[in-house]
Amino acid sequence: MKIMPNIIKSSIIFITLGITLTLAPCCLTLSFAADISISASVDKNVVSLDDQLLLEVNVSGSISNIPNPNIPELPNFTAYSSGRSQNISIVNGQMTSSVAFRYALVPKSTGKFTIPPITLNYEGKTYSTSGIPVEVTGQGKAPAQSPAPQTGTDYAAQAAAGKLFVTATLDKAKAYVNEQITYTFRFYRNIRLLSNPQYQPPNFQGFWTEDSTPKNYYTTVQGRQYLVTEIKTFLFATKPGKYELGNAILKCSIEDFSSNDPFSDEFFRNFFSGGKTQLLQTKPISLTIVPLPEKGRPDNFGGAVGHFNVSAGLDKKAVKANEPVTVSVTVSGKGNIKTVPEPDIGALPGFKKYETASSLTTDKNDSGVSGSKVFKTIIVPLSPGKVNIKPISFSFFDPGSARYRTVAAKPLVLDVSPAAPGSVAPDIRQMQSKSDIKVVNKDIAFIKTPEKPAVYSGYLHEKPWFIAFNVFLCVLYLGFFAFAKWQEKLKGDVAFARRIRASATARRHLKKAKALMNGDPKDYYSAISRAVLEFSADKMNVSAEGLTVPVLNELLSSRGTGAETMTNICEILSECDMVRFAPTSVTEEMKKSIYEKASITLTRLDRELK
Repeated sequence: MKIMPNIIKSSIIFITLGITLTLAPCCLTLSFAADISISASVDKNVVSLDDQLLLEVNVSGSISNIPNPNIPELPNFTAYSSGRSQNISIVNGQMTSSVAFRYALVPKSTGKFTIPPITLNYEGKTYSTSGIPVEVTGQGKAPAQSPAPQTGTDYAAQAAAGKLFVTATLDKAKAYVNEQITYTFRFYRNIRLLSNPQYQPPNFQGFWTEDSTPKNYYTTVQGRQYLVTEIKTFLFATKPGKYELGNAILKCSIEDFSSNDPFSDEFFRNFFSGGKTQLLQTKPISLTIVPLPEKGRPDNFGGAVGHFNVSAGLDKKAVKANEPVTVSVTVSGKGNIKTVPEPDIGALPGFKKYETASSLTTDKNDSGVSGSKVFKTIIVPLSPGKVNIKPISFSFFDPGSARYRTVAAKPLVLDVSPAAPGSVAPDIRQMQSKSDIKVVNKDIAFIKTPEKPAVYSGYLHEKPWFIAFNVFLCVLYLGFFAFAKWQEKLKGDVAFARRIRASATARRHLKKAKALMNGDPKDYYSAISRAVLEFSADKMNVSAEGLTVPVLNELLSSRGTGAETMTNICEILSECDMVRFAPTSVTEEMKKSIYEKASITLTRLDRELK
């Protein structure tokens, strides 16, 4: 019995030593002190008066929250914040953070100037950059003129109004039902804004709407240079009639210390608030929508307006009878792709036909809305032979030529061999569920206790329970060591950690969406959108902020993601954006459908991005 204390003492020492060695690296990381560096650069040192500079301030250090730098007075430039980007890396338990602050500098006059040192204060210490020499020359190329509007704008009157104004235009005053109309809102300013402006578009009731990404550029109006923010909304009327698009409203805060009386209440209110609030609004615009002509309307016309093409294909060229085949029909082109109807593949004698599923891909740029819609139908041949499926056609109205057009895909050929003996056409819609639970025993087994205590004898280290106890201690130590190494890997490899935690993050957003199913549809669809965007971003180690559908498509395509998965993701995000940013009604069935679709798509994407 004397052997027991020695063995237990050795085990405890062994475990204690292992824990100490495991925790040592974690403790050592605490001894590193914050180390900050700051630098500044411009994209060019010589700039013309009608151009602008991009000033970038880079701050890095071993701290998580990097403060904003102090930008000095720049009397010869007008400065605008152009955003920031941040990168955090953890190597061997030590975190390093770097932030790039960007500013746009617009010259006020010509000459040679020096951008003063930019400073940063942190924990009582001041860090500083070097000065940057810059030369501003006379005007180079003439500033780009804004395109001449077709309706709804009086530039001369607006420009005479002062330092900022808004306009709204339509690219046409008369259009057909479901024809694309471009509504363009522009915000002109040559004065500094003190906050982000708040834009409220007019009520587009009676129209499908598609928003585009805002863009900024400089232009000259009535001899004055303005910075312009342009927002385009693509409209598709749902019925004919005369419409009036009301006022678009923009609210912003500007610098204004123009009161003549420095002791007036208004002067002090402007001074301490940093300026005053301006409310700008556009003029209403009239629009006439005419119905589509009855003359020449094809029998298979379903309401598509624009310019489209159609293609078709089979997932298999040869099958046995009673085996399913998928017919894919793709309609692509320019127009309201969301409302494109399903092309009629016609009657298929000798086939069993199932319901059609569709997927959508859209693209929006300055020219308008385009994309493709894929319709997939499962068919099952019932008898052998060579089957010719007639060309699938699609009809649409072309507003450019004011006539109906019909396009057709190439004919499809399917070789069907005799069916396997005893096979029948499958019922794809029927889902079978079988239980895996089996009854092992219906009797109750009682626990029996020994009649008298067991008597142990012999050496302690030969006892099974003692051996099992020491094995358990070793396994416990190895498990602790493996867990510590795992945590170290998560801290040292940010990309790996994000991939591992991507599923948990997505489940959290989906759980939140489920809780919001009976609440505000915008909050519900926002949670679904965050689940898809953050899961994709974590899996590919990119930032989820500002991640657009085209960029996400490009990233997923470069990583070999399947076309069906990419299409589903685009459909989910497009539907979420439509509910969140456009007035539309949402049913309970729509909510359940997108929740199930998001869950299935994320599971599939998880497998494809392993």
